[in-house]
Amino acid sequence: MCVKTNTITMMNWPFLHYWLYAAFPHCYGLRRHLFRHFPYSRAWIDQMFFVANDQEIEPIIQTITIDKEVITILLYRYHVEYRMDNRELLLYRYHIEHKMDNHELFHPRIPYHMVENLDDETFLLLLPIVDMFDIEYNTSKLMSDLIQRLSRTALPKEHIEEIAYVLSVGLTAADGAEDEPLWIIWQETADNLYGAEWWPDEGKFRLFQQPNIDCDHWPEVYLTAPESTDYFSYGKQILSQWISSLF
Repeated sequence: MCVKTNTITMMNWPFLHYWLYAAFPHCYGLRRHLFRHFPYSRAWIDQMFFVANDQEIEPIIQTITIDKEVITILLYRYHVEYRMDNRELLLYRYHIEHKMDNHELFHPRIPYHMVENLDDETFLLLLPIVDMFDIEYNTSKLMSDLIQRLSRTALPKEHIEEIAYVLSVGLTAADGAEDEPLWIIWQETADNLYGAEWWPDEGKFRLFQQPNIDCDHWPEVYLTAPESTDYFSYGKQILSQWISSLF
């Protein structure tokens, strides 16, 4: 893909703008702030990826080595995915032991102390997969660190403290939610982002369209999963089928 390497930096406002939307789709307080002050346009995203709006894209790929492990970051239009050793990283928030039903899937559990001394660019690129519950850092500590980091990016100065606050809350306290799904997977079309949340205690998936600024109705559906199945693969399958059914 024809992308100028020097544009993939947090010092470039169009990229940082994209990153805040795409890397933290589950941080709803952050998204509300962005919608209010920094709405995105599909024309801008298509310009970043050098494609027309209706075209499928090849993700922009970035790699980072940390503690001798190579992490691959795949940048899509509306979301970001991570790989390690050619395996897709399963991102979930809780620090719990949960039986994985697919050996190709795992959570990296990168502790905060492994990233807090990295440069700002690397820190922000890895932030979505840092295990916030493996450490004793609280929301206030994370917010303080983010204020310092974001002050050295292209983020307009008057928004640094608010962005740091809503991002820290979204990452450590789930925007105040009392309960959360174990994990969320994402798929996108040229126009929208869709998610599948897995709620193991209920044995159900919630399939939904991620809210955006172009519509006021976002479809969703709840489906019961068969027992003793590969829930991640099943979630991907039913999410793809549901997205197709919407068109």
